[in-house]
Amino acid sequence: MSTPFRLLVPRPFYDAMIAQARVELPNECCGMLAGKLPAVDGNVVVAELYPLVNEEASPVEFLSDGDSMLRAEKARRNAGLEFLAVYHSHPTSPPVPSKTDLANNYSEGVMNLIISLLGDVPVVEAWWLTASDFRPAEWEIT
Repeated sequence: MSTPFRLLVPRPFYDAMIAQARVELPNECCGMLAGKLPAVDGNVVVAELYPLVNEEASPVEFLSDGDSMLRAEKARRNAGLEFLAVYHSHPTSPPVPSKTDLANNYSEGVMNLIISLLGDVPVVEAWWLTASDFRPAEWEIT
């Protein structure tokens, strides 16, 4: 997954991420998006969403619970999919990676979507993260 791709998120998966972020307030939510690689014309379509439990139960950070991560990993593998993106929410801050997000990055080949619930309307931004930096990632709702 070293080559960046453009992530296509079907509307039902986008709506599910937003709903999860709202339900888990005041804490951050987290989850994974999976699909088939390699990218076709640079695009990869999300085929499955795996909501995870935030073990930290914190409004300022998340840690994927081991049991929920294991269930997602088994389901992903059984479906023949690859993890494409990690998503999490920022209940009270913009959708920009924090120092903690950079330090705890899942993988440089996996996109990060951050859902901000700071305003009345959720804002989602996508990023490619390293341990020390981040850059915008391309994605769209389909």
